[in-house]
Amino acid sequence: ALVEPLDEALSLWKRLLENPGIPDVRSPEQTVTSLQLLASLYRLQAQPLQALESFQLLRSLCRRLGDHSGAADALCQLARLLLQLECPSQAQVFLEELELCPAEAEGSE
Repeated sequence: ALVEPLDEALSLWKRLLENPGIPDVRSPEQTVTSLQLLASLYRLQAQPLQALESFQLLRSLCRRLGDHSGAADALCQLARLLLQLECPSQAQVFLEELELCPAEAEGSE
């Protein structure tokens, strides 16, 4: 029962972020913070799959906003969760993507 509000929030965020581009929200920064909080709450509730999904939404939003450090943080969290779930090959995919983040940041400035 404690997870139901989180599931509802995740469903709403997925619908909002399913379209490409920056979502029409009042504050993209608050949206990033809300997704970080959602993922953290899922982790505290021992719901790693939903936490993974939340961090993937966060990564996508940060990329759209050009927030390379936010995207890198989401990638770290994704890799950490996958390692905790004993899925090293899937974690490796995100770690390889993480290696490209600094290059993207340097190229955009």
